Amino acid sequence: MFGIAPIGFAGERKAIALLVLAFYTALYSLMALLMANAPDHPELRAWWPCFASLAGCYGIGFFALGADWFWARWFAIGLGYSGLTLAGWGLFMQRAIEPMLLFYGITHGLVVLVLQGERLKAHFDAKPGWREKFHLDEAAATKVRHTVTRAAASLPTLIMLALAPRDNPAGLALLAVATLGLLGVLRLRTWGILALGSAGLGGLGFVLGAAPPSATQIIPGPLVHAAGLAASAFLLLSVVPFFRPMVRFLAQRR
Repeated sequence: MFGIAPIGFAGERKAIALLVLAFYTALYSLMALLMANAPDHPELRAWWPCFASLAGCYGIGFFALGADWFWARWFAIGLGYSGLTLAGWGLFMQRAIEPMLLFYGITHGLVVLVLQGERLKAHFDAKPGWREKFHLDEAAATKVRHTVTRAAASLPTLIMLALAPRDNPAGLALLAVATLGLLGVLRLRTWGILALGSAGLGGLGFVLGAAPPSATQIIPGPLVHAAGLAASAFLLLSVVPFFRPMVRFLAQRR
């Protein structure tokens, strides 16, 4: 049997992902700056916290990937899935090829594509140091990978749900719980899984019951709601890898 050679150009593929993440960090930062300095348009100015937070989210992905943190590849791939989902929903709802949405989807899909392969896996999440620290085998590390990737895929949409102009503070609580859950998972804490599951259930209720964001052409309210359903699904799916072990543990405690 002939083995399949690992995909090469690991450094070049990492550089491409960094370029995309840097582009969206700069883009969202510029948009936040422009919104914050639009005093004659309060409906636009109200969006600057949303874009500033998106810039921070992509900036974290850029910095973590550049610093070779073990979870950086998972996080960046999650951001890529988020962009693919948002672009896919937008193109589906518009029933037309919108160039901006197409570019958004292609660039995010590129991040997902270039970060695949055993060589980049060995460079990030297959490093023995963090596995030894948390006493994880390959199966447990795979569970953490799926959970972090799916949780990260929900973050950009949760930021839009929480910080888009609306008089509903529940979105902020939802974003806070999901963020804390992701941090908990990275520290291998059970409460992180519970927080992600709670955020997923809460997200469904929030998206189905909340009013659309303030009328603006920046991000259409229906698109935010559709992407919100996908983000809630990502959060619920992030719990799946640990669901059976948690049920087994509770059963043994009885």
